[in-house]
Amino acid sequence: MRWVNTSIGLLTLAVALGAGCLAPLPYTLDTSLPWEPQLEVSPAALDFGEPLEGARLEAPLTLRNAGQLDLEIHLSLAVAEQYTAGPPVFSVGADDQRVISVFLNATTAGPALDTLILATNDPDRPLVEIPLQATVLPAE
Repeated sequence: MRWVNTSIGLLTLAVALGAGCLAPLPYTLDTSLPWEPQLEVSPAALDFGEPLEGARLEAPLTLRNAGQLDLEIHLSLAVAEQYTAGPPVFSVGADDQRVISVFLNATTAGPALDTLILATNDPDRPLVEIPLQATVLPAE
């Protein structure tokens, strides 16, 4: 058995039948994706605007794995005063994505700045920082 090119970016497993004849098997491998986890984040930063003190806001963050191996992600916050995100540890399968929620608990008026830190097994992006910001207005 061996892998043979069947089209650009695809390999098909084939078995040798003798005299140079190969019979394709129903196993195809997409070689256009990298052979490692590959993190893509959208958006690159989260701005919660100007909420009133006491508000609780939620924003989605999409984490996509454009690679062929599972992507492992560990979340943490630099300050963790007014923001939360979770779950703290999870994985994203090959060529898949996961949307997580980031929450702002606007407990104190003024600037609410933090950084969501993603520690991953992506060899090109082992540590990714997502800026979080809001200006919390005093409740009236």
